[in-house]
Amino acid sequence: MTTTTKGTGIDDAAREFIDQISEVNPGLQTELIERAYRFSWIAHRDQVRKSGEPFLSHPVAVALILAEQQLDAITICAGLLHDVLEDTSTPKEQLEEKFGQEIALLVDGVTKIQKLEMRTREERKAETYRKMLLSMARDIRVIIIKFADRLHNLRTLRYLKPEKVQTIAQETLDIYAPLAHRLGMAKIKWELEDLAFKHMHPKEHRSIVAKVVGSRHERERLIESFSGPIRRRLQEEGVSATVIGRPKHFYSIYRKMALYNKPFDEIYDLLAIRIITRSIRDCYAALGTVHSLWKPIQDRFKDYISTPKSNGYQSIHTTVVGEKGNIVEIQIRTWEMNQVAEDGIAAHWLYKDGTESVSPDDRALVWLKNLIEWQKDLTDSTEFFEFFKIDLFDAEIFVFTPKGDLVSLPKGATVLDFAFAVHTDLGLHCIGAKVDGKIEPISSILRSGSTVEVLHSASKKPSLDWLQHIKTPKARSAIRRWLRGSERRESIELGKNILRTNYNKLHLSSPFSDHIAGLLEHLGINSLDRLFELVGSGELPIGRVMQYFHTRKSTKKPASSMVSRFVKTFSKVPDVRVGETDKVMVRFAKCCNPIPGDAITGFVTRGRGIAVHRADCSNVNLFAEHEERRIEVSWDERDDRRYLAFLDIAAQDRPGLLHDLTGIFVNFGADVYEATVNTDNGKVHDVFKVGIRNRNQLKQILDRLNKVKGVEKVSRTQDHIFSTPSPENG
Repeated sequence: MTTTTKGTGIDDAAREFIDQISEVNPGLQTELIERAYRFSWIAHRDQVRKSGEPFLSHPVAVALILAEQQLDAITICAGLLHDVLEDTSTPKEQLEEKFGQEIALLVDGVTKIQKLEMRTREERKAETYRKMLLSMARDIRVIIIKFADRLHNLRTLRYLKPEKVQTIAQETLDIYAPLAHRLGMAKIKWELEDLAFKHMHPKEHRSIVAKVVGSRHERERLIESFSGPIRRRLQEEGVSATVIGRPKHFYSIYRKMALYNKPFDEIYDLLAIRIITRSIRDCYAALGTVHSLWKPIQDRFKDYISTPKSNGYQSIHTTVVGEKGNIVEIQIRTWEMNQVAEDGIAAHWLYKDGTESVSPDDRALVWLKNLIEWQKDLTDSTEFFEFFKIDLFDAEIFVFTPKGDLVSLPKGATVLDFAFAVHTDLGLHCIGAKVDGKIEPISSILRSGSTVEVLHSASKKPSLDWLQHIKTPKARSAIRRWLRGSERRESIELGKNILRTNYNKLHLSSPFSDHIAGLLEHLGINSLDRLFELVGSGELPIGRVMQYFHTRKSTKKPASSMVSRFVKTFSKVPDVRVGETDKVMVRFAKCCNPIPGDAITGFVTRGRGIAVHRADCSNVNLFAEHEERRIEVSWDERDDRRYLAFLDIAAQDRPGLLHDLTGIFVNFGADVYEATVNTDNGKVHDVFKVGIRNRNQLKQILDRLNKVKGVEKVSRTQDHIFSTPSPENG
């Protein structure tokens, strides 16, 4: 294998690598591949693997695996570059500039999510899988590169610490091997499983390998005792076919031993014989030949040609008993089916010219698209990861619609799952089904071969209990989406009634519609339905909404004698009313910076007018012994003034954090006047001085800031960063 070694120059190494690539995949355009090799050499030149080899040995091995699979030059280049974003300082923009957007997107799709916003390692892992799936949906070559990466890592796993070895091997069996199976890539799946098995259970692996190797001559005789008669009979019948035999894979044997709790010698179907023909007609002719030679085991017969698996796999499986009681599984398929069975989704790629020819109806792609669709409704990373694993492992059942259409479902699926699989609207209104003519409830578990007719009613609606009766992510996603929408509709209707009732109690002469524009602006809400929803759900107290009308309904009352002395002294500021007049000069205390919506109180100061404090301001206690100076104040929000608020934000440092924070201020119409940013050992402490219209706008901003990834705490504070405050006590 070509790597960087002492005494080997980049030119010699590049030529040797290109020779290897051309040998396993002739006809490739190698100019771009050589450029990628040289770029990867330079990017990884100072890095070493745990084995002591130059790091470049890994991307080179990945690229060779891809070349052996006959992938195109673009994919091989991405394999050479797949670690430069994750393990070097190379930015994605540089990669895109030098190699184009297509390669940059493939490399980015394979790259893990590193530090970002996740609180735990499990969340980070789940989000990495989610990112990988989304990248696969854009370009399936992402997962092909990832499989090649994982294969080489497994081949060199012995250099890592034992606990790391176990983690990677287990992850391979939990995620990557099942994913390869779902995508129909059997060759990749088998090698992933056998390598992971070797590292997880080395003693058992050595034992099975020794027994398989030790029984080689006996196995070859047994294979020939079946394949010889098949070849001769097919030749006599004029059926062109290739007949080959092989032992089951090591992990498959181990799993059967564990499942049935039997020793190696008692696992009867250790061998498989494959018959590969030119046409589907020849497949069924070969099946007749096999059954004429040996007795089949009836419950072991599967026809995946007429009913393909969800990953596109097609083959006939039959298990027969030989003359001496030997049991062998025989698989019958065409050459095209064989290629799809071994290479899966990769078999649909036109390797030579790099053009994608994957059909949108490809079963593996349909599964992937469905997976992408339902994951949108799972915002919790851990929940997404659990459903992802469940969907990977579930065995299949096949049931029929009344018209004879075949529907594939996971084992344990219910009537309700079937209804949603046929159509979402049918699922939402399902009341049961006729299963083989017998009426069954929505929770009834289906069996393969059944014919199912969904019963539905327009008045039937989903409930939370339905989530207990489903197996498929599609059904779960649809039910949750409907429940959220239903809750919103109920909140809107309830909010309308609450507002109507409270507004009618005011006995105002003008209709409610005359106040909508002003009310929404006052509350910082962008639509009437959103206002109804917030009131109906209890997120917005009706008292805060009614405060807007009360300030406009108030009648004049005499101001206190102390206030009246100020009326003639100060000019009008229209945002605060003193007593029942708005013609008094007031100023806002800098120690607490009240904004519309805050509970406020006023104090007459000596020679400086009336100071308005937040009711919860610590300096209010300074006036406890001067109660005669306290005065009633309220908001009068008929202007467009901005009020100062100081927001203190503590967060984990990450790229783009400041951009995300300031974007929220912009989106909610707040002005940022000043900011300080302090970072220390991965922690961030930011203070923003912002202009706010009212308390509701501030609440929405605070709620959104708290949801920014990495943010740990957001608090409203006084002006302790930009200046030194003093109590406004006169």
